[in-house]
Amino acid sequence: MAVPRAVATLEQVRFGEFLRDRALISDEQWLAALADHWSSPTRRSIGATIVACGYLPAEIVEAEARVFHDELDVVEIVPDAAEPAAPRTLRL
Repeated sequence: MAVPRAVATLEQVRFGEFLRDRALISDEQWLAALADHWSSPTRRSIGATIVACGYLPAEIVEAEARVFHDELDVVEIVPDAAEPAAPRTLRL
């Protein structure tokens, strides 16, 4: 009788969870940022929300975005007059 093998699956990890799992933000900060992200009339990225809430500086979010996206060559901060700088990743 063959023993069933475990099937490897990929599980999507979102950027906010990634920051929380790396102990850069607390569970409470992550949940508050999610609530702000989903309830805001102008949708912005979770990274931008975390920066706007003051949980992490933009430089840390930018550096962590590089790690999260497997060291992409470019991580660009695009300032918007209405909002704080938001991380945006681009694949080359």
